Amino acid sequence: MGMRLTKDASPSDRLINLFGALAQGVSDEMRGAISQRFPAGGETAAALSLIGHEPGLSIDQIGKALRLSHAGAARVVERLVAQNFVLKAQSACDRRVMHVSLTPSGETERMALLNLRSKAITALLAAVGEKDRAALERVAETILASLPRDDVRARTTCRFCDEEKCTNCPTDIVGPGITN
Repeated sequence: MGMRLTKDASPSDRLINLFGALAQGVSDEMRGAISQRFPAGGETAAALSLIGHEPGLSIDQIGKALRLSHAGAARVVERLVAQNFVLKAQSACDRRVMHVSLTPSGETERMALLNLRSKAITALLAAVGEKDRAALERVAETILASLPRDDVRARTTCRFCDEEKCTNCPTDIVGPGITN
């Protein structure tokens, strides 16, 4: 039987490699699945998902969450506007700021993207037994809770999440301690 690690013990080199490969593999599977329906690119799909996750974000907030320049975020938003997936509205407080929200067709597209993501991950988890999935959920929640340090990092981490299926979000993206 293998040695159990305590929270203070360092992870093995093998675990570090396995975990890194797992994270990359899951990301690749998600992006591959999403690109079947949304070939416009990862950041455009990520923006669509993020805007639906947190309607009313400014273009600047979207850019920071997706690690894009303001000009890059503006171009992504313009692509989504051209496809009739999002609407821009001028801020009531600052006329230079534009807030973005999904249109009904944008919401339909976002739900399709989230469904593709869900199917890709479900296929990966099919190889894991029920008991191990419950343990994996606990471990994933613990690790996710340690990631956000601010609202930008939380948005970046959860940009492809389906917030309706994740009650009590471990990143607390819009909860206590995270300000919009």
